[in-house]
Amino acid sequence: MATLLAVICGCGVIHGKAGDQEGGSRPAGNSPSARVNANGAPAIATTDARGLYLDSLRRQALQPSINLVQEYYLERQAYPGGSREAVISGVDYRTKDVRLEKSEVTVENGKASVAWANWCQGRYQDWFWSSVGRWTQESDRCPSLTDQIWLNDGLGVGGLTPEQADIFVGHLADCKGLINARGKSMVERAGKQYVRLEIQVTPQVVGSGDPIGAGMYLDAFKYTELKADTHPYNLIGREVDALRIVRYIDPQTRLPVYSETQASGDGKWTMHRVEYSFDGPVQSRPRPARVGIPQMTWQPERR
Repeated sequence: MATLLAVICGCGVIHGKAGDQEGGSRPAGNSPSARVNANGAPAIATTDARGLYLDSLRRQALQPSINLVQEYYLERQAYPGGSREAVISGVDYRTKDVRLEKSEVTVENGKASVAWANWCQGRYQDWFWSSVGRWTQESDRCPSLTDQIWLNDGLGVGGLTPEQADIFVGHLADCKGLINARGKSMVERAGKQYVRLEIQVTPQVVGSGDPIGAGMYLDAFKYTELKADTHPYNLIGREVDALRIVRYIDPQTRLPVYSETQASGDGKWTMHRVEYSFDGPVQSRPRPARVGIPQMTWQPERR
């Protein structure tokens, strides 16, 4: 898979590593992402949406810790406010300290309730079932491999060195036709200015196989030579999906503060909403006797 993806991205693979067409390795500092982030980079006003997106993705990759509030919808008719997965998570990539609170929210007759939830702070996971009405402790370690995906936003990653960040973002930037700008504007929320980016991720045909869209992010991560199940990193959704991303970034830090990612392909549709907080400790709180529904402060904009 890595070799095939590298072909359409215009780069070669040497002993499983990325290289240029002539067989030499491509220095990370010469990657498109590095050029975007060089000293004297253009001001936000003159940088296109694609460049700002790649820049913010790289800056996100350099963050040592992240805390998130997330909503994930599997059905178009449920969005917004209907049945969904609601997640509060945090990870410190240096210490591997994690927080994971995930709830399955169901909505019937306009009333939302939690069907089940799991709670991860420390070594083991606790589970809550509405039918039982109490928490039970399971023996699986926390986080389980299936839950690694919720510790970041399903596309970005954190805890990378500058060289690793250049490799990750550089491979995405090099894949022609994959990431395209749809729009950029300045918006105000609660008296603060943000940059609103609209990005389209278009699947690309890989050899004779199916077009790959979101899976390109996972492939780009593999070139860092980190292990996804210990760093951790994984996709939310399917590799073949096309993506329509709305991403709000802080114009000072160029880090994301809120995003909406609509994924589609083969007749399937999902929506993923994320609120971000960076470079603080992994937030924690005592486990409640009963489960509440995580609430987001940003309002959904896609109807």
